[in-house]
Amino acid sequence: MKDQKPITVLINGKATAYKEVQKEQETSTKEIAAAVYTEEAAGWEIIDSEGAGKVLDFKKVISPVPRPSTLRKKWSKRRMILMDHKRNTSLFSKKFMTAVLAAIVTGCTFGAIILMLFTGETASTHSQTVAAQPGNASSKAQAPATISNISMDFHAAQNGLFSTEKKAKEISESIKDQGYAAAVYKQGANYSVLIGLGNKKEEAQTLADVYKLKGVEVWPKQLDASYTNLKIPHKMDEPFIVNGKILLQNVITLSQVPSLSKKAKDSIMKDYEGWKAYGDKQHEQWPAKQEKAVKNYEEDISRALTKLTANRSDEADWPLQQSVLDSFVSYTKLLETLK
Repeated sequence: MKDQKPITVLINGKATAYKEVQKEQETSTKEIAAAVYTEEAAGWEIIDSEGAGKVLDFKKVISPVPRPSTLRKKWSKRRMILMDHKRNTSLFSKKFMTAVLAAIVTGCTFGAIILMLFTGETASTHSQTVAAQPGNASSKAQAPATISNISMDFHAAQNGLFSTEKKAKEISESIKDQGYAAAVYKQGANYSVLIGLGNKKEEAQTLADVYKLKGVEVWPKQLDASYTNLKIPHKMDEPFIVNGKILLQNVITLSQVPSLSKKAKDSIMKDYEGWKAYGDKQHEQWPAKQEKAVKNYEEDISRALTKLTANRSDEADWPLQQSVLDSFVSYTKLLETLK
């Protein structure tokens, strides 16, 4: 065996044996490799070079292993895909709920439009109908109460205003003898002869134009027939009074419609029957004056509904217009009994 001569190298000006340098390089190589990734499962491997004393190329020596941060990114991406798939397949996804809400809004809007076509009023005006069942009423509901306001803003076709009821009745009868409609309404200290009534100005103006063509004197005017602070024997009577007004408003508007569909007729008759059923059960608990006034209004509005639901021509239906005016007067007289 040949004797190996020791080789000495200078490192930082200090003479060092080659074997120590080699060991130090190997130690440094392992430390560098460990600093990159410390898990045993990573499979780091240092490959010996063919020539002694050569510097190792770590880019070639170290086997490529994915870093933990890369693994986390891939896993996070896969998890997000799974979560998105779960959200898209949920029964209550955003698209599903949006479709349901859109269907509800569309249905409500369509219903409101249909109501306006039949009544001439917005849904909020005539949606005050409240069911009242005296048989199930509590003691609190049976206690006396006050109706703060019954608002009735109408537009009328008026023939004249008189200081005495006698004169107003004479004029009213003469108009009815000609085949038209007329009624006397006490307005403050005077008496007005009404020959047409509408919820809107256009409705009253239509009737006024017809009277002008017939040669009858007429003056369109706004009519405020509101009442405040009405005393009722029982709290449950309030829906009955309010619904009576709603029936009147609907009859006034529909009286100018040439023909009604069966559905419209059935609807308003159902409202009337429900309103009347409460009165039939409750009337014995009312004072005699109020009971009589309710009966009169019930008869007038029933007569108007009968004529309203009958087949009519396109011409003005004067018997129907007469029933409308009679219903208005009898309803105001009912409210008078509650003052």
